[in-house]
Amino acid sequence: MEINTSKIMLNATDYQLWRNKMKDLLFVKAFYLSVLATQKLDSKSDEEWEFEHQQVWGFIRQFVEENFYNHIDQETRARTLWEKLESLHASRLGNNKLFLLKKMMALKYKEGTSTTDHVSEFQSVINQLLGMGVKFDDEILGLWLFVTLSDSWETFRVSLINSAPHGIITLDLAKSGVLNEEVRRRSQGS
Repeated sequence: MEINTSKIMLNATDYQLWRNKMKDLLFVKAFYLSVLATQKLDSKSDEEWEFEHQQVWGFIRQFVEENFYNHIDQETRARTLWEKLESLHASRLGNNKLFLLKKMMALKYKEGTSTTDHVSEFQSVINQLLGMGVKFDDEILGLWLFVTLSDSWETFRVSLINSAPHGIITLDLAKSGVLNEEVRRRSQGS
């Protein structure tokens, strides 16, 4: 199985997303034990365990931008490397929350672009904030997605809000509604 790793690069603002993608990649590559195990497995010799740590350590470092590389270049074990990256970013958690919240507040749909991309970007920011412990009411997120849409979506918004069960727009309802509306608009050529 070929894995696209071109978009997995740790930078100053995307630790939560990077961590989740890197964990997935470590599991796919069967490298996760060096990072997650608290002690050496009995089934491995000391040499095998050390080699695996070096292998995973080198693998993870390939996905860290240079501005963080200097902070981790002295780490020689996969687990301590992972913990170091976590501690570096935990200290930035408040700033990252603020950055992502500002990004989410500034997010606006641009006419003529894909609503799929827009909804995906919206969900990505939410996922990163959720990963940092920020919680939102589902109805607020659904309405927030609607707020990001341009004025040409006003009739759609009003229609969906008026037809929503008990007037509650969940995020899933808003997302599916936006994506379905794009399909409808494209089929009608508008």
